[in-house]
Amino acid sequence: MTGWQWLVVAVGAVVLASLIGVVLRPVRVPEGRSVGEITRRVEQERGDMDTALWPMGFPHDPPDYAMGVGEAQMTMQRHRACRVGECPRKTAAWRVLVEAGRIKPDAGRQR
Repeated sequence: MTGWQWLVVAVGAVVLASLIGVVLRPVRVPEGRSVGEITRRVEQERGDMDTALWPMGFPHDPPDYAMGVGEAQMTMQRHRACRVGECPRKTAAWRVLVEAGRIKPDAGRQR
């Protein structure tokens, strides 16, 4: 046999041994973790998130101070995915920029 033939035989043996190992390996079922238990835990965590009080200054809350033009511009960039009128912080930033003349609101369209 040539060197290439020995290489093919060796690779084939490794592949065959790997397949046998995968097929014969016992399936490990974690103890004490049923689907029902995991589902209950996930639902409880979701409920805890819904009832939790958000910390002061949550990113979409309106600011409790007068926002400057620079901060309003950064806020508009940070809240790019938000809509004016739906996100209180972006709405406040929008108003500051309109008052400063940086944005000319289109009558039928807001960002």
